[in-house]
Amino acid sequence: MKILITGAHSLLGHSLLAQETDVELIGCGRGPDAVAGRRYFQLAITDVGQVERLLNDLRPDWVINTAAVTDVDRCETDKEGARRVNLDAVSYLADACHQVDAGLVQLSTDYVFDGASGPYSEADEPHPLSYYGELKLKSEAVVLNSKIKGLVLRTLWLYGYLPGARLNLVTWPLQVLARRESLTMINDQWGNPTYVNDLAQVLLSLCRRNTTGLYHMGGATYMTKDEVVIEVARFFNLDEKLIGAVSTKIARQVAKRPLRSGLRTEALRAVLDSQPLSLTQGLEDMAQDKDFRHDFSHLLD
Repeated sequence: MKILITGAHSLLGHSLLAQETDVELIGCGRGPDAVAGRRYFQLAITDVGQVERLLNDLRPDWVINTAAVTDVDRCETDKEGARRVNLDAVSYLADACHQVDAGLVQLSTDYVFDGASGPYSEADEPHPLSYYGELKLKSEAVVLNSKIKGLVLRTLWLYGYLPGARLNLVTWPLQVLARRESLTMINDQWGNPTYVNDLAQVLLSLCRRNTTGLYHMGGATYMTKDEVVIEVARFFNLDEKLIGAVSTKIARQVAKRPLRSGLRTEALRAVLDSQPLSLTQGLEDMAQDKDFRHDFSHLLD
């Protein structure tokens, strides 16, 4: 089996390409450098011609699309740019996959829901509050309503460590607390933090099974964002008294966030017969990563 990974330099794209597997993994992305020693191609995913040529040349069995504008507030202020990456590019990929009989995996989000009554199952009715959520919901329809093998996997609160990558819900507060500085976290947004390597393994397993349809993937721990950071502080023996809390209303973020969100994973567990990792299990695995151990050795003594 041959799988093409878009967004190769993202946290998830890099994690996928770094997995030990007998599947042929190929990366593509905006930057010039290969990832994890894998075969790699530079690609502008918003260029339909480039997308079609690459898929015709490689003829993969699956494409896993991790490329996205995930800055929710930026999507509100640069709607055209967000649409090009989060929706138009998905249409280009779907059309190109149809031409070469490849399957397409689209990553989506809990932001397709309004956060009134989570955690949510695949059967719950979406109602996005933000432009990011709207685009992701439309991208789901592109994949699921096309004539290709289509798989949509909604996930949320992705964390893990990759040197130079955009900071996330775990690595940003970890760096701040390691400097003994204070920080303030939202205390009324609920979800289940998802460990990136756990998600990568799930994606490859679903491709191997040629799974199609809509599934949810989230970690086994359901909590608020400030509780995530408190657990991170306790795990690494950092001072949790440095962590303050504030409500979403007071924080005044640009894009509306779902509050009581989160994703139920019963359907996915039935397919794979496995349980997503808890936050503590994810942190334990992250702490064993060689890059993390190198950059955060002072926390592991």
